[in-house]
Amino acid sequence: MAEVTRTESHLPWQHVHFVGVGGVGMAGLAHILADWGVTVTGTDAADSPMLATLAARGLAVCARHGESVPAEADLVVYSNAVPPDNLERCDAEARGVPSCLRGEFLARLATHFPVVVSVAGSHGKTTTTAMLTHILRATGGDPGFLVGASVPGWSRAAGAGERRVLVTEVDESDGTQALMRSTYAVVINVEDDHCWSVGGVEALEDCFRTLARRAEHVLAWDSPATRRLFADHPGTRFVGEEALQLDLPMPGRHNRIDAALALALACRLGVDPVDGLAALRTFPGVDRRLSVRYRSRDGKTVLVEDYAHHPTELHAAIAALREGYPGHRLHVVFQPHRFERVLRFGVQFSEELSHADRVVVYRPFAAWQQDADLADPAAIAHGVRNTPARYATEPLSELATTEAQAASNQPTVIAVVGAGDIHGLIEPLRAQLAEREMKALLAAASKLPCPASRQASWADLTALGIGTARPLLLEPRNAVELQAAVGFALARGLPPIPLGHGSNLVGTDTESPLLALRLVGDFTIWEAIGDGVRVGAGVPLGRLARELARQGRCPEALLALAWIPATVGGATRMNAGAEGTDMAALVTQTRGICLADGQPVTRQAAEVQWRYRETNLSDLLITEVWLDLPASGDAAAQQERLAELARRRNARQPKGRSAGCIFRNPPDDSAGRLLDSCGCKGMRVGGAEISQAHANIFTADPGTSEADFVTLIRQARECVRQQTAIQLALEVQMLGPAAG
Repeated sequence: MAEVTRTESHLPWQHVHFVGVGGVGMAGLAHILADWGVTVTGTDAADSPMLATLAARGLAVCARHGESVPAEADLVVYSNAVPPDNLERCDAEARGVPSCLRGEFLARLATHFPVVVSVAGSHGKTTTTAMLTHILRATGGDPGFLVGASVPGWSRAAGAGERRVLVTEVDESDGTQALMRSTYAVVINVEDDHCWSVGGVEALEDCFRTLARRAEHVLAWDSPATRRLFADHPGTRFVGEEALQLDLPMPGRHNRIDAALALALACRLGVDPVDGLAALRTFPGVDRRLSVRYRSRDGKTVLVEDYAHHPTELHAAIAALREGYPGHRLHVVFQPHRFERVLRFGVQFSEELSHADRVVVYRPFAAWQQDADLADPAAIAHGVRNTPARYATEPLSELATTEAQAASNQPTVIAVVGAGDIHGLIEPLRAQLAEREMKALLAAASKLPCPASRQASWADLTALGIGTARPLLLEPRNAVELQAAVGFALARGLPPIPLGHGSNLVGTDTESPLLALRLVGDFTIWEAIGDGVRVGAGVPLGRLARELARQGRCPEALLALAWIPATVGGATRMNAGAEGTDMAALVTQTRGICLADGQPVTRQAAEVQWRYRETNLSDLLITEVWLDLPASGDAAAQQERLAELARRRNARQPKGRSAGCIFRNPPDDSAGRLLDSCGCKGMRVGGAEISQAHANIFTADPGTSEADFVTLIRQARECVRQQTAIQLALEVQMLGPAAG
């Protein structure tokens, strides 16, 4: 990225209080200020994921409005959703504390960045902002950014970066984009959405013109509207159809337009076009923008969520789904956003929905507007042509049952579309689709020669004890049954999860098609053969060590590893270590089944890449391990050594259920030391706690939710990142949606 002269700037605020801080835009501003070192507090009417990201970094935010603002606050920022009679706003006014609307504050904050990129448009500004930010970060930049939605894989949707470049979307709905002074204004499109809130179509267009006038350069998608509004600006450049030859990971012409603008602007900032395009191919998408929430293993049933709430957006979403899922029937559940749009766009909504194969129009989301008398939303369903359509008002849980039943065995995409509380349909519908698939899998697995069940939850199957979801559990007792089990999994695209003792697994509360393999029977025996021992992968390390110690033939390395709660197979696969040694010191040979093709594989120790807590055996389901045995020695001494190691382990290991160490040690340091030095010991979220005995071991009380445990992991990781700039990597395997 091109160098931009950085001007040191100290913000004029010491303490900013946010009223309505849980909204994505408000939370983003709070994050940017916190990055800058400003004290941030805030309240909101209800809890939310955005509020959780602020709490995770230790900011004083709460899910209820107060009666007053903090005495130290020198500025109050409020969202559009907070009414004038809010007690905190009234207190600030009474005390003379300056207050402003969110968009007004963004314009003020932006003046402290040397380069400001304002992304505007009736549609697509969130995706374009996220794409541009992704390109800049992937090519070595560290921009400030403010994105209006969550992005998968990002810890948050906003940050100050190096405080040189700010990439932010701006809002036409309240007119505040007109306050921005921009180095570059990016305009994707201009339509009459939100015109009612700014005084009509002419006022809306004036708002866009003002944004452009206050910008040094304008980059706009070439259309009649943008030509009419911005052609007279001397710094305007139009991007057109010739830029759409892009190979992207997501379908849809609208996404290609957003990408073309993001790439063009990135190049203006000095990014090489080849590097920028390569970065775009790794773009993870934006939450609620054609987001896949469930996909059956055979790909026949797909649940997608999209934020579209304008006819143009609805048209783009349906076209993209047709492009991305050819041969699938398309079922659309659409929720209008505000009755004002029903009034203005009802006929157009009907026309666009007529391109689906089945339609449900759900009662409108009215936001904070009381405008239900403006229009009849049922008319949208009545206006759909040549497609079965109905208007629905039942609870979302009932609608989920109806939609799950409507998904036939034919390839089907169920698209849940809308910007309001229709999001609440996703989880119950996803759960019902997943349960239907799991029941079919269990019925098929019952014909296998090995035991198959769904009685146990992840909490039952793992050392940590988290996870209410119930996987399909196969328990092969011999090589023939194992071959059948792996073949079953491969045929259905279900990567089997080797279970062992489940000592490094974090289970999930989300029901989804997962298959666990636990080796029993023949795989839990061992036998000494000459100077070695052949050990079934299901044998616990501790049991093997104790039995060998009684014979006086336990290797010193195995004595050291004996108290790791793992099976021999799992310990070998992960190269488990303790007391300065690891499995690499013991293993001479491994045998197993390749998880890619089900073929038997033998690997000598020299063929294994033994690394810290990692090997190249992840592609194998290990069935047996060969170890060298020492000559017969002092059995009593070996048993005493085991007891001594047990005492040492008990003295430094926490009580309660855990998954062992959560994070890997970074190079030349210890994750436990970092967590301890950053004050993480004793941190708690719900029933999840960071042990006072060992900062890299997190314990879980009975009934602890996956969400609480994941939140604690994120809080600890963010705490270390803030204080040391080190990003800790997970050592445990996450089985739920929060994996990674």
